[in-house]
Amino acid sequence: MKMYAILTTAAAFATLSVTAQAADTTYYDPAPQPQYDAPTSQAPNWQGAYAGVQLGGGQIRTNGGNDSAMIAGAHAGYLMQRGQFVAGPEVEINWSGWEVGGSEVDATAQARVRAGMAVDNLLVTGTIGYGRMWADGESEGGLTLGAGADMAITEKVVGGAEYVHTNIGGAADITTHEIRGRLSYKFN
Repeated sequence: MKMYAILTTAAAFATLSVTAQAADTTYYDPAPQPQYDAPTSQAPNWQGAYAGVQLGGGQIRTNGGNDSAMIAGAHAGYLMQRGQFVAGPEVEINWSGWEVGGSEVDATAQARVRAGMAVDNLLVTGTIGYGRMWADGESEGGLTLGAGADMAITEKVVGGAEYVHTNIGGAADITTHEIRGRLSYKFN
């Protein structure tokens, strides 16, 4: 009988310990908490065709003298975008009032590549290409370098500013410096 009492007592303790363990593993699910996603800002899509106008001032330097004048023109281009990297060709023509050494500059034109980084609504670019100048029925050309920044005002309208330096060289050792504001319309 003693053995029966020991086995009954052991079984009772085993049952109580399992019950006690089961009570400890009960999980009460609290009320679900609302999930908040971090706000996402969609950077503008810079890819596509665009055209616009520019207005600014510039200086021409030659062996025959220097002159400063207002510059106005039009531009068109196409940008391709891969992540934040943006690049593409652009062409432009400008009219200026430069007069140096008895010559009047009729127009300047440039064909160049723009490349840069897009950060939110801002596109910062560098540019390199070929610039040409027409004065008194003659024309000369040379290397064009520059930098600028564009800001998306709306989905289709972009405003910006840029500096462009053109080294035409030649017998007159011609260089130009231009600072201008831009307004463009995106067709995409």
